[in-house]
Amino acid sequence: MSREPTGALAHLQQEIRAEAAALPEMPTAPPCALGIAAPLALDHPQRLNYTLDDFMHVHNDEFVELAYRCLLKRPADAVGQLHALQRLAAGDSKIAILGDLRASEEGRGYGVHVAGLAARYRFWRLTRLPLVGALIERAALVWNLPEIAREQRRLGQALAQQNAGAEIAGLATEVARLREELAALRARRDDPPAE
Repeated sequence: MSREPTGALAHLQQEIRAEAAALPEMPTAPPCALGIAAPLALDHPQRLNYTLDDFMHVHNDEFVELAYRCLLKRPADAVGQLHALQRLAAGDSKIAILGDLRASEEGRGYGVHVAGLAARYRFWRLTRLPLVGALIERAALVWNLPEIAREQRRLGQALAQQNAGAEIAGLATEVARLREELAALRARRDDPPAE
């Protein structure tokens, strides 16, 4: 037993349907994919060409935010950022994250080129193949051991500099606090007690 709307309700439904039919269709692809020059906010990178080096020396949140802003021309959404950070924490490669963002429908729409990414991303995908992938990855690790060792030394130096900077900042704060205490003690000594 279905009831048809009558009177004012039926008229209102017809008006809504007519207005909805008159609305223009929204594009499903990014504006760049449709050939429309989408104006980017000033805080977004305007370039369409990058190198892997632009991304490889930033880490964690900074890396994810940079990857989204450069490849997708927008800030990272909360879900995407969390997923990428979990992948990094699990040991996944920055190449994999960059390649996945670039290969996504949104990433293809902007057509951003990252020099050196395509070949490295294809290689990474080969290492994900069952059985053979593990052998390929181990052979590549042995081949790249000198570069891996250099990067490890560079990261060690950067970490040591960061720790030294934090220690210096802590000491500077302590010195400033002691100077304030000393100034307060001098002020009390120089001011005669009020009677």
